This record gives sequence, C-alpha cells and structure tokens, in this order.
Amino acid sequence: MFRLKAWWLGFKLPVFITLFLSLLALAGLGWYFYETEGFASNAVHMTAMGAAMISALVFLTRRPFASSVFVASLVAVIAITAYVKFETLTFTLHMWDFVYYAHDWMPVFGWWFGRPLAMLAIIGALVSLTLGTWFAWRLERPSIRRRWSFLSMVLLAAVSYTAVTIRGHRPHVLFNFPDWHVSSFFASSLETTQALMRGGMIETAQRSNAKPFEPGGNCKPQTKPPHIILIHQESVGPPMFFPQVTYDPVILPLFNSFDGKLHKLNVETYGGASWISESAVMLGLSSRYFGSMKDFIQYFMAGRVKESMPQILEKCGYRNIMFYPYIFGTFGNKIFFETIGIREVFDRKAQGAKLDWDTDRFYYDNMLNEIGKHVAGSQKPLFTFLETMSAHWPYNYEFEPQIKVPTGGPNNHPEMNEYLRRLAMARIDLDYLKEQLRTRFPGESFLLVQYGDHHAIPAAYLYGYETETGVQDMKLPEGYPLYTTYYSVDGVNYTPPPLPELESIDIAFIGAVFLDAARLPLPESWRERLRLMQVCAGQAWNCKSRDEMLKFHRRLIESGLMQNR
Repeated sequence: MFRLKAWWLGFKLPVFITLFLSLLALAGLGWYFYETEGFASNAVHMTAMGAAMISALVFLTRRPFASSVFVASLVAVIAITAYVKFETLTFTLHMWDFVYYAHDWMPVFGWWFGRPLAMLAIIGALVSLTLGTWFAWRLERPSIRRRWSFLSMVLLAAVSYTAVTIRGHRPHVLFNFPDWHVSSFFASSLETTQALMRGGMIETAQRSNAKPFEPGGNCKPQTKPPHIILIHQESVGPPMFFPQVTYDPVILPLFNSFDGKLHKLNVETYGGASWISESAVMLGLSSRYFGSMKDFIQYFMAGRVKESMPQILEKCGYRNIMFYPYIFGTFGNKIFFETIGIREVFDRKAQGAKLDWDTDRFYYDNMLNEIGKHVAGSQKPLFTFLETMSAHWPYNYEFEPQIKVPTGGPNNHPEMNEYLRRLAMARIDLDYLKEQLRTRFPGESFLLVQYGDHHAIPAAYLYGYETETGVQDMKLPEGYPLYTTYYSVDGVNYTPPPLPELESIDIAFIGAVFLDAARLPLPESWRERLRLMQVCAGQAWNCKSRDEMLKFHRRLIESGLMQNR
C-alpha cells in the first residue's frame, strides 16, 4: 500500500498534456459564455476574464491544469447557484448575498428544496472545485514561467476590458436577466465593494446624536380615514417641461391637484427602472443614498425595514392591496412587497389581462370591482396601490387606434406624438375613475394620489438621441426637466389639506405627503420625514443640510427600524 501511494504521488502528467487539458477547459468556458452570457462582446469579455483569472493563478502556482480546473469549477458553482436563486426568486446571484445572508443561511438552503438535479449538479461542482483541483495539482509539476503567465494575465485583462467597453454599460436590469448569471455576479463586485466601504447599503452618518425614534403603536384615527388610492403612472411626465414639444392642452388636467396646481416631483430614474421609484415611495428613502446599489433596493431591503409606508397604513387599520400589470415576482419584487405590508396582489393573471399592458381603464375597472366587494363586506379603510401601463414603451405603434384623441404638433418626433396620444387617453380614464368613485360609492371618501415614476424615452430624442439608442446608453444630465415629473393629490367626497408650498419635492417625501393628506396620526419617524422635507426645501438628495439626512438614516438604524446589511 505504501509503495502504491508513493507511486501515485510521484506520477506527473507530461507538460503538453496539462497544457492541452487547460486549453480544453478554457474552450469549455468560452463555449458556455457564448451560449449563455448575452451578445458576443460580453462573451469575449467573460472568456478573457476567465482566462486572466487562470493566468493569475498560474502566476502564483505555475500549474495551468490545476488553475484551469479551479476556475472552471468556480464558474460552475456560481452559474448553478445563480440559476437556482433565479428560479426561486427571479433575481440572480449578487456578491452582496454573502453579506445579506451572513447571519441566516436558511433561506439559501431553501432555494434548493425540491430541485434534486440542481443539488446533484452543485455537489458535483463543489467536488470538482476541491478534490478536482487537488488531483490536478498532484498530477502536474510546476511548468510555466511566471513572466509568461504575468504577460498573459495583463494581455487578457486588456482584452476583457476592451470587450466590456465595446459592450457598453451593463443593462440596469442585468440582475434580472435569466441567462447572464455569471457576468452579473462579477459585475456586482463594484457596487458590493462600494457598499462595504460606506458601511452598508445606504450612506449614513457615524452616529445620529439623537434618541431613537419612538416606535409607532396601533394607529387610532379620531374619525374614519379616507380610502387611499395611490396610482403609479407608468412613464408619465408633463410635456410642458419641454418647450420644444407642442401638445393639446386637453391633457393638462391629468397633472393638476385639487388646488388646480401642478406639483413637481423629482424622480431618480429615467426611461425605466420603475422599481427605483416604487422603493422611494414605499420606504420614504432616496435611492441615491444607496449609490450603485440602488438597482437592488427591493431585493436587499426586503425584510430590513420597519414602518414602511404600507406598514404604517396597516397599523392604522387599512387593508393593503395592489394591482400589478405583470406576473407578480417577475422583477424579483415579491418578497419586497410582502415584507413591507402589501398583503394582497392582483397581478396580470389575477386581473385576466392577456398582455403586460392595457388601458388605464382596464386596471381601474378591476380596482373598482374590488372596492365594491370591500365596502360591501368591511368597515376597514382600503389602501390600493395601482400601476398603469398605457403610457409605457414602445411608442412605434398606435396603441388602441380606435380611441380618437389629440396627439401633438407636426414638428414633434412621431414617437412623442404617440406618447401624447396616450397621455390624452390617461386623462380620459382618470376622469372616468373619479366619476365612477363618486357615483358608485357616494357614502365613501377617497384620497386619490398619483405620481409619474419617470419620463418616457421620447423625451431623450429632444437631446439628440436616436430611437435605436438603449436607455442604458443615454447619458442624460441630472436635474430638471428630465428627472422631474409630477405628483397630484385629489379627493372624492374628501377635501385634502393644503399641499407643501415648495418648488418641488423629491420622490422620497411623497409617502409622507399623502399620509399627512389622509390626516393620519403618524409615527415619529414619518413626522421626521415631513420636518426634513421643509428643512431640505423638498430635496432629499441635494439637501443643503446633508448631514441631517445622513443622521436620519443612522437614527433609523439605531432605532431598529432599518438594517443596513
């Protein structure tokens, strides 16, 4: 036995065989990346990066075969884990997962439940990563000079960088792509590093120098509060912010509040990424303080926040429901809405929609039917969060052509005119909703709030962009008007209090505004948001008293109302 063991440990593969096996492993990586990681430039980027990782290990070990086995096995572990997570949560693997699940790995084990083939695959990949690398190490002798592996590493890193430059900015929904599992994982390293350097997901002060917020108990309004309808007007922004655009004034009432004024809302995304606006509204936090982690707020803040806006409403006795135009969970948001207090969701399937978008009236009718059922059997106030879709991209076709409404002037871009058509339709449908609420529920009061989550893509054409340009490749200036939409507050059988007399407010404050408009007794943390709105002149991100905002974030953490990791 001793001689056999000694013979095995002494056996070494010829150098040309280890080099061939290494090239074979690299070719396998290249094939995998070409098949799964998007278009050609991204596949080249990932293949070159994998080869650079192998070269770096060869520089340290001088063993190409063991290095190749290790890197190929590591990619397999990442790919399988990312696939399983995506199948479970529709959200691919992110490096912040190692921080997020550091104190509780049970949900990770839950990803694998009921997936025996995935379990076998990950076990095989882990065996290859450990035992396979060890065997490869024992089977080859150091053979590659470090100068060559170093030069190879530098060259391949340059190829990888060039390819990713050609690819351009990664899509802001890369974490939600069903195939780009490995590239999205490695791309998440930058924002993860940035978050670790600032101490967590959100930027905060070192200490708040204030006592913790008093936790909000059961909210007891003195009188029955109004039902609240919050409408997320998808891709809707006032065209009057752009003097180049000519439009029919028939659309203007869509944007006005009960006081007859247009109130400006500063949003934090353009042309897409609606979840950024959703998160700011629901959490009362500016996504900009999350840095490049802002795209991941909904997933990583799920279960990390207490006293979210829906949770406050729930404490005030509200039943919380949502009308959602997609299949719920499509964007990895299921766990987010569930943990912040949205208990019932009527998604595309539940509403009987054939497509991901329909007229606003379609969604309004579904909501009206549910309101009817609710008031007939319950005395509880109802909070409804509804998302529209009629103004959503694409704009290269006529949506609902049988509906005849004004468009725009002849000098407008054709897609801008189609967008204006849809705004005219949205205005008609909103008037319809208000009239239905008045006539069908004369004994009920309603607070009606709406906001534009971001401007539509045709606005970028005013700045020289072409229709072929993806929104992720548009470098748009910060600030007004591309990042300013509107919010409106109205009442049906209900008169809201005066709205803030500010030039504009950031979207992080809108939840506090409409909770106050409902005349609800707010907990201390939300009264503080109203105070900060005045101190910061409505600017959560560009607040002149920036330290006040950072101390507010720290105080939420110190009060146990928010976790930062």
